Amino acid sequence: MKAVLLCILTAAYIIRSDGLRCVTCYSSKSIDDCDASGKLKQCMSNENSCETTVRRSRNHITVMKGCKASPSCRDNQMQNTRYSGGSTQCNSDQDNSVCTCCCNKDMCNIGIPNCNSNYPQAQNDAIDCPAMSTKFPHGNVKRHNDKVYEFQCTEKDYFVWPEGNDINICLGNGSWAHEKPCCARNCPPYRIADQTMLVHHTGESGKRLMQQLPTSIVYAPIGEDALKLSVMSYGDDIVESSVVKFNEYGENATRLSELLRERQVISEEGPGDTGRAMQYALDNLITLESGMRPNKIVLKSLGLHTNTQPNSNAIEAGKRARERGILVYVFGFEIGGFKFDRERLAEITGTKDHLFIFQGYYGDLTPENIEDHNSHFCPHPCDHSLHDE
Repeated sequence: MKAVLLCILTAAYIIRSDGLRCVTCYSSKSIDDCDASGKLKQCMSNENSCETTVRRSRNHITVMKGCKASPSCRDNQMQNTRYSGGSTQCNSDQDNSVCTCCCNKDMCNIGIPNCNSNYPQAQNDAIDCPAMSTKFPHGNVKRHNDKVYEFQCTEKDYFVWPEGNDINICLGNGSWAHEKPCCARNCPPYRIADQTMLVHHTGESGKRLMQQLPTSIVYAPIGEDALKLSVMSYGDDIVESSVVKFNEYGENATRLSELLRERQVISEEGPGDTGRAMQYALDNLITLESGMRPNKIVLKSLGLHTNTQPNSNAIEAGKRARERGILVYVFGFEIGGFKFDRERLAEITGTKDHLFIFQGYYGDLTPENIEDHNSHFCPHPCDHSLHDE
């Protein structure tokens, strides 16, 4: 008995998950409006028809579409020809009209039904939409016909964005219901950025900051289609032995953390030669030879991590970085009563919006601090992943 019940439940699940899909809307002002704003709904196992109903009261039109049990849908459609007010219920010559059409194929209620010659707009010639590319990175496109395209993301962690735009419909006016979607990933944690970090932490507080650095900055998935980091410590001189380039660790975040622990050093007391370090990074780290990605969708940034005030020559270096399209940030740590000259820092970054000043250590960062930082590297969802078109 249990086995029989299991088979019945399994069969019911299959019918529901693989059954008919219908465009669904409840109070749209036109067929096109319904197709553009409605949702594609998976019908229940007893709903094996797609129904479209158009109600007209004088000049006001209401469109409803959705799943329907076949007997009920047929009964409603049969009412089209019922005599009413000197005409039929579905008419084009009276103030009021109710027209219903049924169909029983997947997504068959898209567009204007043609079950009755009196159906509003039934005689209008549909306008063809512009051709749509079937290239869809990280997924595929199913072309149901010239009017309907379905988009699916097939790779791990990708989803169709904007949500609900996995079906695109050619409307009667010759335009697509939506812009072509993309396969996107959540940001955070995923982000597409080449981030170069210049580290200058000094004194006793610097030791603690450097201890926390490796586990604090490797905070997102690392890879060719995600975040990549290059890092260097500096003082009055460039510490070349501390350099970690984009192309040294592949997609291995553990190896990146190991390299940071092995190479990063406590800086000498004092501000250090920040401008010189920035220029070194521009010439030697933020380059194709060091593994920087050429793709324009990849954000490029240069971040100063410090617990001392950068020297004035960093202003000109920051300007040169920005002229190359590189975003400049300062991640400053005010510890032991020290305070940054924020006006001077903003001259380096070009905007106060790129200043992240913390009262404490990496381990003291709050969720709000992290969210604020993430907001700078999570632009349009379709820009969170590399595409080949």
